[in-house]
Amino acid sequence: MKFERYDFQVGLRLVILFGAMLGLAFTIAYDREISLVVILGTIILVTAISFVRYTNSVVRDLGRFLAGFRYGDFQQTLSVRRLGASFQELEVGLQHAVDRLQSMHTKQEQQAIYLQSLLQHMPLPFLILHDDGRIKIMNMATRRAFNVAEITNLDDLNRFGATFQRDVLQIKPGESLLSNIMIDSTDEYYILTATEITMDGRTQKLVALLNVQEELDATELATWQNLLRVTSHEILNSLAPVSSCAQTAESLIGDVLANDVSNTEIRGDLEDIRDAIDTIARRSEGLMRFVRSYRQLTRMPLPKTQSISLDDYFRRLQSLLIDELTQSGISLHSDVHPSGLTLLADEDMLDQAMINLVRNAADAVRDSGKGQIELRAYIDNKQRVILEVEDNGAGIEAEIAKSIFVPFFTTKTQGSGVGLALVRYIMLTHGGTALYSSADGRGSIFRLIF
Repeated sequence: MKFERYDFQVGLRLVILFGAMLGLAFTIAYDREISLVVILGTIILVTAISFVRYTNSVVRDLGRFLAGFRYGDFQQTLSVRRLGASFQELEVGLQHAVDRLQSMHTKQEQQAIYLQSLLQHMPLPFLILHDDGRIKIMNMATRRAFNVAEITNLDDLNRFGATFQRDVLQIKPGESLLSNIMIDSTDEYYILTATEITMDGRTQKLVALLNVQEELDATELATWQNLLRVTSHEILNSLAPVSSCAQTAESLIGDVLANDVSNTEIRGDLEDIRDAIDTIARRSEGLMRFVRSYRQLTRMPLPKTQSISLDDYFRRLQSLLIDELTQSGISLHSDVHPSGLTLLADEDMLDQAMINLVRNAADAVRDSGKGQIELRAYIDNKQRVILEVEDNGAGIEAEIAKSIFVPFFTTKTQGSGVGLALVRYIMLTHGGTALYSSADGRGSIFRLIF
């Protein structure tokens, strides 16, 4: 559009319109020719249309310029200086407004990018629940924790356990609770906290998740160690004099019997007493050995980690146990994937854990006739190194499986309940965990997660 002075353009059209209307009135009043009336009427109509169109064109340009703000277009310009001094002031004012809005918009975009980057790299996972049941994962920590690319609704949470799904749904803003989450066959405990946020007039619930599994494991380990330290000390202190007195009494009775006791009845009573005391002495020694075996759980050193080639480690472990297993008709196989996989761990402590697990598996399949034990090493979706010991035995009942890692618990008649507890504690000192799982017809799987 060719811009000219607005007051001149409007004034010219008004003059023409007024003159034509005056001429039309004069013509009608003095009964002039009809052709002149038509000409003047046409001039009035054309001038009025031109006036309206000219005014609308200026308003449209202003409207188009202002409409760009709605869509964030701050690159357009408006040039109305040629329309007059008043429009020049309008142009300057609007340009200042545009510059100010553009500056505010740029700052908001920078702030949004900063906050988005901050949320993405924040180590705390969290979810946002919309009032229609939709869920949005806000950062990478959530994706890493759940090992999924996206969670879109409440039904997606069911794969992590019904308890977790219920807790996320029922937790109220301002509350916090401890919830159990099943991730990649691993039970982990999280503290959930909720807060309420409002965006675009809609209320949403933000649920943050704090993993406390390591803290719980460390607390449990310290509790058991303190308990075992105190109880073993007290039991040993109590058993030591009993064992000593029993040995002394047994020795004294032996001396008496070494002499010629002529009374057969007395001699028989003394022999019965000696047998009873011998039983007390042997039982006391057995209890002392039992308690001493538990003391190793309270004295576990910190692991001295080194890089271990799992291919070489499994070969060495097989050569160590193969004769013992072959005599029982049990086959032992191993698989490392990918080949060349390494593990950062204390090799001596790892030996304790793996030998315990393999011997437990051997006990489980010893009477099956076709016992098989599989050793596996691999990397899971979270880039954790996993070691597995699987057997083809009958497995462990679900109720019993809950307690197999608890100290003192055992299902074996000659068991002490130390082995699996020691395995779990070794894993805790490595910052990992030990898990048990079983499937129908697949026996038992013990999994060490580093």
